[in-house]
Amino acid sequence: MSKNNTELLKSTILTVIQYTTLAYILAFTTLISDNVALMIIQIIGFIIAAWAIYEMRKTKINIAPTPRKNAILVTSGPYKLIRHPMYLSLILSLTPIIISYYNQTTIIVFSVFLINLILKMLFEESLLKKHYNSYKNYMKHSWRLFPYIY
Repeated sequence: MSKNNTELLKSTILTVIQYTTLAYILAFTTLISDNVALMIIQIIGFIIAAWAIYEMRKTKINIAPTPRKNAILVTSGPYKLIRHPMYLSLILSLTPIIISYYNQTTIIVFSVFLINLILKMLFEESLLKKHYNSYKNYMKHSWRLFPYIY
């Protein structure tokens, strides 16, 4: 199997796992936490997602980690501080649901979701380093996921 085919297969598997676990969580919980403090965290997650989507209008959006040809590296808006604001928004939006509607199965599925998200993020960064000459420099001036933490 060629390197490109291996990358495409890995990209597809990571994306399918992400959306399958996300669909499970959304199907067996509710969209909004019933706790006001947790709901505020979710709203922050939704705002970050909307802002990131707005900034991505400058490029060709791809749900898979593989960068599209002629895509532009977005480093403005939330991307100025965080390299993966969409992943952060997912974590901020889903964690309150998991806390509010705690059960063992949902915790396991959410754990798989988080592990997959980290693996997808690391894989995506390896591809972005190859695709964009400026990505390594961008990494020096931004946080991967949580400002001042990671």
